[in-house]
Amino acid sequence: MGTTILLPQNNWKKALPHIQAAGENGSISQHDLGDDYSFWEELGIFEKSATGELSEIGKAIFESIYIRRDGKETEVLKHLLLTFPPTIALQQYLWGVPEASVDQALTVLKTTGFWFYESKEPLTHFLDFLNYAGVVTYNKKTRAVKILISPDTPRVPRNVFIDPSRPFSNILWIKRVLGECEGSIFWLDKHFQKEGLEWLWSIADAEKITEIRILSLDMGDANLGSDARKYFKRFKQEMENKGIKTSWATIDSKQIRDTHDRWILDGVGYLRNVPNVNAISSGQRSEMNLSENYDEARKVFEEYWSKGTVI
Repeated sequence: MGTTILLPQNNWKKALPHIQAAGENGSISQHDLGDDYSFWEELGIFEKSATGELSEIGKAIFESIYIRRDGKETEVLKHLLLTFPPTIALQQYLWGVPEASVDQALTVLKTTGFWFYESKEPLTHFLDFLNYAGVVTYNKKTRAVKILISPDTPRVPRNVFIDPSRPFSNILWIKRVLGECEGSIFWLDKHFQKEGLEWLWSIADAEKITEIRILSLDMGDANLGSDARKYFKRFKQEMENKGIKTSWATIDSKQIRDTHDRWILDGVGYLRNVPNVNAISSGQRSEMNLSENYDEARKVFEEYWSKGTVI
């Protein structure tokens, strides 16, 4: 099981100058990070093409730390770590254990085939990194470990197929996609329907989301008739009562003619290509796919938003 997946040989902070160098210069030599390059590559920070270039997610982390300085890199790292097999192993075995020890965590990794080291340092470096990302708490003095996120927390596969034979699952998956967003939800759907507001309402958690923005065409009664406008007004009022800033803007079709896809983005690096609301609710065969082109999509979304009219 996963015999090529390695843990960090050094404290995660030692990788930051190399991430900065790759972001500023376009790439680094793999030798700069030594044995740790494989860890950061497997995690998804560097491209798996052995070029030393940051992935799109890596670029988002670089920009968050060194340009925007907004602290949002921790949420991106959390998303990455929750799909990293050694993290999943620790979750599955130690969830619910109030104060697990480093030795217990070590036994888990040995049992599941992720341990290849003589020293415990790779484990303590990894636990420290998980602590920073909010996946565990790790006390360096007492060496106590506590898993903060249940292994049963639903995660959406990279590719979800929408099918008319699965009307319940289709709606469940779009809600889970929305539920994975952190910080903000930006939804680009030319033909957005008011039904999408119900899906947003079902996952709107002010502890995770501070802003919702919807961008669509104005097709009159087809999507923004008087009923839909009243529906949105009530939705907006409730969201803002919870502390979630909410907007729906429309854009002229001529301004968005060069884009076909529909996107759901968050504020920290998460991007999905999704079908339109009607296709999901009616079960038209299509896909919801995770994308790594967040930076480009976010830039385009903001450009379109600046040309739109808030209703």
